[in-house]
Amino acid sequence: MQKLKTRFLVTSLLLFLFVSCKSYKIEGTTKIESNHTNYQNLYFSNPEIDYVYKAHIEVYGNDLSGIFVVKKVNDSLHRVVLTTDFGNKLLDFELSEKHFKVNYIVDDLNKKIVINTLKKDFELLLTTNHKVDEVLENENNIIFKSINGKRTNYLYKSKKENSLVKIVNTSKTKEKVSFSFMPKNITFAEYILIEHINIKLKIELNQISN
Repeated sequence: MQKLKTRFLVTSLLLFLFVSCKSYKIEGTTKIESNHTNYQNLYFSNPEIDYVYKAHIEVYGNDLSGIFVVKKVNDSLHRVVLTTDFGNKLLDFELSEKHFKVNYIVDDLNKKIVINTLKKDFELLLTTNHKVDEVLENENNIIFKSINGKRTNYLYKSKKENSLVKIVNTSKTKEKVSFSFMPKNITFAEYILIEHINIKLKIELNQISN
């Protein structure tokens, strides 16, 4: 009986190690030959536009609603501001690939883990140029794989709409964050949903029409 228990435990451990070490893979895709070395996310890329959304944010037990505004300040810098519906500021960030500054953040959100998580989310949301390491395809999308340090981003371009509809950020083994877009056109998303898989953070943005 003891030998049987030991064999069962060893088998279970090996199975766990196999599953946990399995590389992340998108099912139902095939690799395709492509000359793409760069993919451009054109959302939030026009410095002449103020991108204004109605926002609902659930973050580490805080439930916030308000107005979310993104402005491209120059070729590399964006400013992100979240206010209440009455105009009281909740957060104000400046960020680029090499620069990040907190101009203001409300006390309830002023925690290192919250700031770092929002920083990474906004950086990925606002990054225009993504180097392409591999191109995949499924029935509905062309998927651009972009390795970024220890993480990998998969950018889904809809064949039907010819626009970016999803970004999935992964570790080597599993999905970490997903960005879903409802495109108005190739340069503007009228709805955006950011969802974290293992932490309590969800951001929902709905365009406020002019």
